[in-house]
Amino acid sequence: MGTLVEANNINIWYEEFGDQEKETILLIMGANANCMQWDQEFIDQLVANGYHVVRFDNRDVGKTTWFGKEPAFNKFLKILPDILLKMIVNSIFGLAVDKNGRFKFSESTPIQYDLSDMAKDAVSLMDVLKIDKAHIIGASMGGMITQIIALDYPERVLSITPIMTSPGIHNEFLSGPTKELLEAIKKSFVYNLKGRVEDGVVEIYRQLTGSRFPFNEQQFREKLKPVISHGNNPFALHGAAVGASPDRTSRLHEIKVPTLVIHGTEDAILPLDHGIAVADGITDSKRMIMEGVGHEIPEELLPEIIKEIIANVKRAS
Repeated sequence: MGTLVEANNINIWYEEFGDQEKETILLIMGANANCMQWDQEFIDQLVANGYHVVRFDNRDVGKTTWFGKEPAFNKFLKILPDILLKMIVNSIFGLAVDKNGRFKFSESTPIQYDLSDMAKDAVSLMDVLKIDKAHIIGASMGGMITQIIALDYPERVLSITPIMTSPGIHNEFLSGPTKELLEAIKKSFVYNLKGRVEDGVVEIYRQLTGSRFPFNEQQFREKLKPVISHGNNPFALHGAAVGASPDRTSRLHEIKVPTLVIHGTEDAILPLDHGIAVADGITDSKRMIMEGVGHEIPEELLPEIIKEIIANVKRAS
């Protein structure tokens, strides 16, 4: 049913599955997504392979302590006519991305936390649960946190599986998000202002889904309901945390644990070259490239994904 514990000076909600005496797999979800985004079937298959699995809500989402709150400026935006609102949103996004469509982050912007703080959250949770070492699987921003744990807390890590992630979004040699995704993010922002949170999430995930397994809106909305009811913070500061964290490319060679990098060829937010950069940077890493797959973990490919993950995890023993 899940438990709330104090770790790293915040309250962290977690849930565990399987035999606690077995080796632990720690799951770390991506930006603006709580841990209910980890599919139950994904967890069940890891447990069936003989592992103890822990998923938890990152700070600022789900039932873990929130930091991000709705900006006061939004109250003004909400009362504007649609045409004016769209103009202002366009201008805000004009400031947020550069001429190449990459997100811009100012080093002078005050932040409440960065990815190193979030990595410490995960390790502090392991301390509370008396987990000495774990296999860590991270999706998207969770994959970035996974890299930081492997770099800064190597003694706590058995293996890592970074999924659809990046060595750092400040790397100017790596591709930016697609124009279609940037447009969807603008629409999502407007939906959030109008209180239509579910519609905003649908808009973004429509663009994050690859062509191989086309987006099924009705099915997605059904799966989204328990995720949103678990605790959805449209104003989480995860994007700022990613932007405030340095590029890890030059340090990746320090990671010595078995690594499996999983990435889709049609990822709209962190294109394939981001995943390749992670794999190239980590010595002896394995890679699973999913053709026609976007920024997603398709249930249709779950048997293959689990097989590759278990093979990587076993390289650690």
